[in-house]
Amino acid sequence: MMPTSHQNMRLTSTIAAAESVLDQAVAQGDLRLGLAMIASSEEILFQHAVGARDVEGQSPVDMDAIIAMASMTKLVTTIAALQLVEGGALSLDEPVNRYLPALESVQILVEFRGDEPVYKPAPRAPTARELITHTSGFVYPMWNANALKAQTLGLTAGLAAGRASINAPLSFAPGSRMEYGISTDWLGVLVEQISGQTLLSYFQQHIFTPLKMVDTSYFLPLAKADRAVPIVLRTPEGLIDSPIFQPKPGDETAEYFYSGGGGLYSTLSDYTRLLRALLRGGELEGRRVLQTATVNTMFANQIGSLSVQTGTSVMPMLSNDFDMGFGSSAKWGLGFLLHTEGTAQGRNPGSGSWGGLFNSYFWIDPAQDLCGIFATQLLPFFDTQAVATLKALERIAYGQPEG
Repeated sequence: MMPTSHQNMRLTSTIAAAESVLDQAVAQGDLRLGLAMIASSEEILFQHAVGARDVEGQSPVDMDAIIAMASMTKLVTTIAALQLVEGGALSLDEPVNRYLPALESVQILVEFRGDEPVYKPAPRAPTARELITHTSGFVYPMWNANALKAQTLGLTAGLAAGRASINAPLSFAPGSRMEYGISTDWLGVLVEQISGQTLLSYFQQHIFTPLKMVDTSYFLPLAKADRAVPIVLRTPEGLIDSPIFQPKPGDETAEYFYSGGGGLYSTLSDYTRLLRALLRGGELEGRRVLQTATVNTMFANQIGSLSVQTGTSVMPMLSNDFDMGFGSSAKWGLGFLLHTEGTAQGRNPGSGSWGGLFNSYFWIDPAQDLCGIFATQLLPFFDTQAVATLKALERIAYGQPEG
């Protein structure tokens, strides 16, 4: 566990050990760069950046680096939806076709007979709670063979297709199981429909501005482009610049699809402000984004007897198999996975966590008044070296022996 006093995180030996974990991962060539920030509800306890944006090492990375947060966007979208629930504009347990007629007659893709899809009508549209908890029936093609086949055959569009990418059938009846997927993209559409704003406009007004998240946006301004971190791909020959998903500087355009499931750029400092607000019951520096009772529900099991499923990759360039419970049983709250039994690295029971496709990971531990982010910009997801670095960093933060 973390030493009882957070002051101990400032001890020279502890900080040196945490820095060393990141430094060694880069020096050994396991990662091109590493960024980490650990905080309590009151202050930043640790921060460190190491590595470079380029192969030659001529552009050192620092703590103001802007990274692609990918699925760490999902927590922001969930908070937006919960704000609408608090305001009485959204019900968590009403089928969302009330708000989104496009989901009125959603189908379930049962199987393929050869290349012919077999569908059946869904018993009902998913609820907002099911969209938040990934029990809606919507899945991702990178971890679902039928969804990938539908995409390969042109029945559905790929992730790069914008709004069209979420026009997909369900893989199971809403509420019958849990599988990670495009549910939060539909939740973003729902937030836009109810609020009458784009996601970016809503986020800026109700989340980013109140929490002073000054570097968080769906767009990477030209003036900040030199702070962006390129995406790296691990290959058998080593680390190379990824041919896909590189950050693209630009300004807001009318045609842009705001994905509730991914797409935000941010810094560790900005995102930590969001996590600290949750540690504080929804408030930071006098600005409240959620009521404390709502935050408490985020850390409560929202999927009943269902279990969080591990991911089996069918697109190895994008993802390895993953287990975000790190070998321990897990549930899902409102916005993140819940570690019901804690983890071997030190997270307490009731901690929440998730990550992003480019090997960024966060956790938030209310029992210990602790939150943290470790990030690099690397494909495929759940990279062995990146996860090992995360675990080592956490063991130090919690005062655990090496292992």
